Amino acid sequence: MTQQLLLEIADEARKFIGSKRSLELATVTQNGQPLASYAPFYRSNPGIFYIFVSTLAAHTSNLDNANFDNSIASILIIEDEKNTLQIYARARLSFQCIADEVPPGVSEFDEAFGKLKEIHGAVITTLSSLADFKLFKLTPQSGRYIKGFGQAYEIDSQLTQAKPVAR
Repeated sequence: MTQQLLLEIADEARKFIGSKRSLELATVTQNGQPLASYAPFYRSNPGIFYIFVSTLAAHTSNLDNANFDNSIASILIIEDEKNTLQIYARARLSFQCIADEVPPGVSEFDEAFGKLKEIHGAVITTLSSLADFKLFKLTPQSGRYIKGFGQAYEIDSQLTQAKPVAR
């Protein structure tokens, strides 16, 4: 596979993620049980995902889990079923992430909050008036882009480099 083709695949992954507004979120409970959920997101230029979530949601307490040295999460962004030709081969992008709360009052919070508001609208302002919402950043550690059958690629967090997954 040529370097040019791999760069085109990374570009395709950037366009794919740029067309999405929410992600599937997998977290771990204090008892080690998996939990699947979803959240709207903003993705920064360095490839960090930001989510604004309620403490009433189980995934938020999992992200805040003090039982782990680092709170962990996995995210999945997947092609809509109605847009796929083969249900077993939906295009998807997944990342293993480290999760950290971003407290209000720091510039990172203000920037991410502003972008979330720009992308998702006035609902973000409404949610911010509620005491139970927190901002988390999900920093990708490793990623995989699946284009379809036999088309799996390891991909960096900035979506600039892809390489075929070893078989």
